[in-house]
Amino acid sequence: MLRTYIANYIRANKASVISLAALSLIASVMLGLVVGVGSLVVRDYLVRMEYLGETPSVTGSSIAFAIVTALCSISIVLMLKSAFDVSMSARMRNLGLLKTAGASDSQVRLLLLAEGCTLSLPAALLGVLMGMALSLAVIGAILALTAGDRAYEPVIELSPLSVALGLLVSTATIVLSALLPARRLGRISVIKAIEQGTDEYRSTGRPYGILARLIDNRIGIEAKLAACSLRSRRRNMRTANVSIACALLAFVTLINFETLSHLSTQATYFERYADVWDVRITVDGAADLGADDSLIEMVRSLDGVDDVSLGDPYKADSEDLFYNIRTESRTAEADVALQLEQRFENTEGIEVVSLSEEAERDERARAGLRLFIDVFASILALIGISDVFSSVLGRIPSRRREVSQMVAAGISRKQIRRMFTAESFFIIVRPFSIAAILNIAIVALAICASPVSASDFLTNMPIVHIATFTAACWLLVRLAYLLGEHAVFAPAE
Repeated sequence: MLRTYIANYIRANKASVISLAALSLIASVMLGLVVGVGSLVVRDYLVRMEYLGETPSVTGSSIAFAIVTALCSISIVLMLKSAFDVSMSARMRNLGLLKTAGASDSQVRLLLLAEGCTLSLPAALLGVLMGMALSLAVIGAILALTAGDRAYEPVIELSPLSVALGLLVSTATIVLSALLPARRLGRISVIKAIEQGTDEYRSTGRPYGILARLIDNRIGIEAKLAACSLRSRRRNMRTANVSIACALLAFVTLINFETLSHLSTQATYFERYADVWDVRITVDGAADLGADDSLIEMVRSLDGVDDVSLGDPYKADSEDLFYNIRTESRTAEADVALQLEQRFENTEGIEVVSLSEEAERDERARAGLRLFIDVFASILALIGISDVFSSVLGRIPSRRREVSQMVAAGISRKQIRRMFTAESFFIIVRPFSIAAILNIAIVALAICASPVSASDFLTNMPIVHIATFTAACWLLVRLAYLLGEHAVFAPAE
């Protein structure tokens, strides 16, 4: 009976089944990528400890990867739970009819759990394997780019235990995601199930929101309809709203702090020393010994050296001795730095630094940090956007009834399409407004505690970066609504 029910459901709801399987595949690819990268790092650490004859211990990296894996699993559970909730709640009336026919709570719960696992588990297992294969490709590409900077060759292999762990985590994620809504719907009463299954779109009777009122004069009744529709479905959109809000808040906050940190570093280091030295030699603990005249003469004899000075007024209390070297050009700076690095390569307590190389190194590090911020915020945003897809595409029958009521009330298809556009706009603009307001206070406090002025920050504020990320989120949400519009206006089978 269970197999027949699931087979009939798949035949009658192909679009919903494909959407749920695709969502499970994408989510599991992300999970497999995280598990794969973490396993590769841990495997390389264990092999390196064995080679060095040392005892492996719990490191900060292993703890960090465990936390990231746990957070990724929790996020995917919330994302898939929302998708399962939408899919299962759409058949609330059918569940009520099953209970009137004598099905118990445990039977309904088992039915929903088996249905969720059957539809999502194969795609999830495939996604984990794809994600782990992708982790091998990503790590291999990173190692290829950094081949010249490594002191040893890392071990790049995934053990059978790592693959089994990935499959186990994926299976547990799918089962838990399906079990949470199945438990809730399994306990619902027959009367409530049938009553909720026949609910049509209804107004909440509450004000339609300040954002809708602000643009009401521009798009008319469509803003009110969009705001009321979102308010009536706010429980189903909770995961989407929270995830998108957290993504935008995290992205705007982190990218603003990265910009502030960059400006602070420029002001307190690169600009401060730009006219003081191009290459610096730092001798540890030599301040009391005084300058080494032979070292100064050797430096001055190098081609491209313009001047040599001593000390650092910004580090007057330091016990180190600083030799500040000015060069004739950037090319000369690189040549002088290279010659000095080779000369003092095996000398302890002496460090040679090139200001231009430091600036390039800082820029590379900040580019990596910005990439991490983009990826981290994108994962959070994709969780919410995936929930938007499941909410929009998983409730096509109810939206058709809603649209039918609007058409009967005299609202045109053009107005309904504009209402869908307004909904997608509200979904992004509302959390973005919250993130912007909070960031005004956060950045203001940070500027007060930094050497950067407000005018300098506003001049260098990453507006384009923030606008690009926000627009990308909105385009994905709009895509979900475009697919929903096509399904709503398509002839019902």
